Amino acid sequence: MNRKATQLAALALVAVLTSLTSAFGQEATTVAEDQQVLFFEDFSKGMDDWWVEGGVNTWVEDGRLHVNADPEGEGRQPGYCATVWCKQEFSGDLKVEFDAHVISSSLDVNNINFFLLYSDPEGTPLYDTRESRADGAYKLYHGMNGYIFTFLNDTREETKQLPADQRVARVRMRRCPGFKLLTETYDYHCRQAVTYHVEILRQGTHLSFSVDGNMLLEHEDPEPHTSGLIGLRTYRTYLWWDNIKVTRP
Repeated sequence: MNRKATQLAALALVAVLTSLTSAFGQEATTVAEDQQVLFFEDFSKGMDDWWVEGGVNTWVEDGRLHVNADPEGEGRQPGYCATVWCKQEFSGDLKVEFDAHVISSSLDVNNINFFLLYSDPEGTPLYDTRESRADGAYKLYHGMNGYIFTFLNDTREETKQLPADQRVARVRMRRCPGFKLLTETYDYHCRQAVTYHVEILRQGTHLSFSVDGNMLLEHEDPEPHTSGLIGLRTYRTYLWWDNIKVTRP
């Protein structure tokens, strides 16, 4: 074999090895990333992994979970609040992300709530006791184990007369049982016709709540809840949810 042929053969071998390395490297990266995703829901297959407590109506439309918990008329009539539970249980350190979009709210509360690591203190699966919470009343969840993250429009008397684009959001983090307020702030905004990307983190004793990349709440819980369900929660609001992802932080 002459010198030129030898060089061409060497270049060909390098090209093959580079291609194989790239292919295997990409596959390894993909597998590693897939191992970190514990759950993903875009509602393309409906609501097979969920069940509903309360609300006026809950349905999937255009690949989004629509939840209407804002019945017509005044007062706290049936359907004024709703909880949608994921059937899969999670444990350990978690990062939860989702998109939420308020379509309307007769009280202008624009209520976007989230239940994290929820469970029955007695160990009974929540699915088995769902009928006891058929109306989704808020107090029915305060005696369980878990965290409540609340993201809604500021409706205090001194601010609710302001134009919508000048009002901030009220953001809270609570621990149950006991409905204990861990931390709270008035910041950012929670408006109708805006799609928000929410990120909730539980890592060791650290809990945090962020919206659109803005860290709004942080707290250290010395005895954190470590396993349970996640739930989508709202009050006097019609909204949709999408792209719910649970990963290891």
